[in-house]
Order: sequence, then C-alpha cells, then structure tokens
Amino acid sequence: MLNLFKTKNKNYVLAIIDDRTGNRNQVFAILKELKLPYKILDVKYNWLAKFPNCILQVFGGLMHIKDLKIEKIKANPTLILSCGRRTFPLASKLKYLFTGYPYFVHLMYPRFSLNLNKCNLIFTPCHDNIKKKDNIINTLGSPAPLNILKNINNPYNSKPITLLLIGGNHGKYILKSDTIRFLINEILKKNYKGSVLISTSRRTPNKVIKAIDSLAKNNPKIKNIFHPKKDYKKNPLKELIHFANELVVTGDSISMISELCQYKKPVRIFFNEKFCSPKHINFCKKLIHEGYAYPFETFLKKCNKIKTINTTKKISRKILGKINNEKNKL
Repeated sequence: MLNLFKTKNKNYVLAIIDDRTGNRNQVFAILKELKLPYKILDVKYNWLAKFPNCILQVFGGLMHIKDLKIEKIKANPTLILSCGRRTFPLASKLKYLFTGYPYFVHLMYPRFSLNLNKCNLIFTPCHDNIKKKDNIINTLGSPAPLNILKNINNPYNSKPITLLLIGGNHGKYILKSDTIRFLINEILKKNYKGSVLISTSRRTPNKVIKAIDSLAKNNPKIKNIFHPKKDYKKNPLKELIHFANELVVTGDSISMISELCQYKKPVRIFFNEKFCSPKHINFCKKLIHEGYAYPFETFLKKCNKIKTINTTKKISRKILGKINNEKNKL
C-alpha cells in the first residue's frame, strides 16, 4: 500500500467528508475560505463504524470504511482536512501513508481516539470543554458556510420578514410539536404585519413537520416552508437568510446558530432544558452574553449593535499561517 503513495507532491488539500451534513458543511466552509485547490474523498461507512476510534485505530484505522479506493489519490497533498469522529482514524492513517507527511487538520474533537498528538491542529468548539493544548484550539461555535448574495429581488412584500430555523432531536432531548406550535404562534402574534419563512432540518421529527404544515395551511403570513427531509428541490436557505430581517433559531443546533451569527442581522435563540442539552444551553447563553445573539424574548426589539462571529475565517487564517511556517522551515 505504501508504494501507491510514492507520487509527486502537489499543492492541494485532500478533504475527507462523510454522510453527516454538518460535517460536510464545516469542511466546505473552510475550503471556501482557504481558497486552495482541493480534492474530495467522500467516504461511506460499514457496521464497524459504531466502534470507538481507539479500537478502529488499533486495527489500522481503515476497517470501518466501505469500499475505500485510496489508489485513486494520485498525488501527495499539502494538507489533509477532516471533520467528525469517524473520519479521524482514516485521516490519521493517510497522513503517514503519503510521502512527506502532509499537514493534518481536524475539525471537532474526536473522542476516544489514539495519537491525537500526531494531528497538527484540532479545532473544537469551546462548549465541548476540551482542555487546550499546543495542537488543540478552542473556537466560538463551529465553521459554517457564509453566502452573501447581491442583486436578488425580494419576493416578499410584507415586512418585517422573519426566518425561523428549526433543529430536532439529539440524544435524549426531544423537540416536540407543542414546543414548535408555541414558537410559531408567538412569532405570528408579534410579527402580525410581516412574513414568516421556515426551514426545518434533517433531524426534525416528522410529527413536528406535520404540525408546521398544518399551521401553515391557516396562516397566509407563512410564505415559505422548506423541509430538507422531504423536499428534493435546491436548498433555498441562503436566499431565505438574504431576504430576512429577523433570524430565529432553536437552540439545539450549534451549526445552525453558528451559521446565522455570521450575518449582520439580529439572531434570536429559542432554547430550554426540554429539548436542549446543558452543552447547548451553555453555548446559547455564551453567545447572548457576548452580544452575538439575543434571547427569543427580545424578538423584533431594536438591536443597537450586532456582532458577528468569524469562526470560519479565524480557523482558515490559523491553518494558512501554520502551513506557511512549515514551508519556511524546509
């Protein structure tokens, strides 16, 4: 296998992605900001992926990958970029299969993994409470795509326009239909002159989706609904964010909150202990305390100052700086 990787060096990023939408979004957000040539290694998992990373790594780090065809990688990358627990054993193994040992950057702390010190940089959100080390950097939120649109006609005449992003279940924390009915009705009551746009997520329970659709039938102020689990059309989220004056998001999704807090628009977070873990609640409170977001109770109230988090840019600058330092040492 080692002979397969005795190829010419080439300045590009080898980005490893899997089937988790959040992981993919983080990787593509960083790639966009790095502005470097890249190749994608899109991996699928078999049943062995349920085992802890430490076990997978003891047996080589590749056995949980389905139909891995690493021989298609023709050149040594400058950088390996991965995200999420299950990609870490593969990325860690690939680093030492390539000649020259490319720089290895991982997003999200890979729990129960071996040889973390072999990874050059690990970026992990501060709410994960991972102790900072030389190669572990805490971030506020997670990398997220930033899409600034221009010269697009707004089809919604009734203002203010509110965009509501709804997450879903995670672990023992369940997002219930009654909770979302309450949230939507509060928005409709307060935003009685405006328009409401709604996007759910792949984690949103089907019962919640049905409740949303039922509410929309009797409320003409709900102008647009997108369900990633059901709709096969192109995801309109970047357009919906562009049109909206107010952004409301449930507190169970760190990735959705991180994405919205990049825009120069008021972000109102709706959260409680019924559907949000302590980790998520602490994250929401930290963003609110530092002025990046507001509690839902402030909905439609004027914001004198709106701060934006620039996690994606900060991570990308750190990566580029480290790579340049490594080049200067050669």
